[in-house]
Amino acid sequence: MATDILCIGNVVVDAVGVGVDEIPREGSLALFDRVELHIGGCAANSCLALAKLGLRAGLCAKVGDDGMGAYVREVFTKHGVDVRGLTVSKDKRESTSYSFIMLPKSGDRRILHTLGANATLGPKDIPAKLLKGPKWVAALGLTLLPGLFGENLARVLKSARKAGAKTAGDTAMNNRMNDWSPAFAGCWEHFDVFFPSEEEARRITGDLPHKDICQWLRDHGVKVAGVKLGARGSAVLCDDGYEEIPPFKVNAIDTLGAGDSFMAGLLAGLLKGLHPFEAARMGNATAAHCVQAVGATTGIPKLAKVERMMKA
Repeated sequence: MATDILCIGNVVVDAVGVGVDEIPREGSLALFDRVELHIGGCAANSCLALAKLGLRAGLCAKVGDDGMGAYVREVFTKHGVDVRGLTVSKDKRESTSYSFIMLPKSGDRRILHTLGANATLGPKDIPAKLLKGPKWVAALGLTLLPGLFGENLARVLKSARKAGAKTAGDTAMNNRMNDWSPAFAGCWEHFDVFFPSEEEARRITGDLPHKDICQWLRDHGVKVAGVKLGARGSAVLCDDGYEEIPPFKVNAIDTLGAGDSFMAGLLAGLLKGLHPFEAARMGNATAAHCVQAVGATTGIPKLAKVERMMKA
């Protein structure tokens, strides 16, 4: 199966509790509206969003030998994703990564998460033959992948470039890590694109303005540096200068997966040959569709509809 964009990183099964407006005290109970089962994780969300946009996407990730892992494979196969890179852990103690997501009516979620098999995803799970063919290799959710910190990540990025692909990356919030620098030591120069969220970026660069964050990443070797600004859009610094890309105004129901959908739209734009500013705009438009439905990728349409939003 041909793949244009390979997403490497974390895959999670998300149980989304809708209408969780109260966290009960110990020994007590609180009611919420309903629970929904979705695929989650940065790499998985971006990959599934790419497939829903209509692009040829592949997933390289690790799951447990359990029912949730089988569910992951079933969902991605159903959407036409190349799952040759989906590894099943041989360690029976490693479950598929799982999150319980508490979604209040305000839309600002809380998440309880276990790393599961994501914690041991490493170069041994990413065979060289998988990197041959894709035009883009995106390593996503990197701060939740300790097996791909530092030299391990650099090795994968260098192999991807040697195989002819361009490389992209982003992060995920990990409050257990005080110092994020070891995760990216020796890696920056191997990224063609790096695009963290605003809060995540400041864990790397310090408390800097958006433009200075982008400049810090460029100074460290990233070719196209950006910051996801949530409801305020995105910012990009490349060879042609700096631009802040405004958001598309929509009625946001659930922000889950917005940043991952942005990455899917950004990668789709870059694959189509768009300028980084326009690719980021495509990322904003894809995220705008995402937040109008419950779930990380539920609202993602075909790419033509995203393009219509951009033209409008």
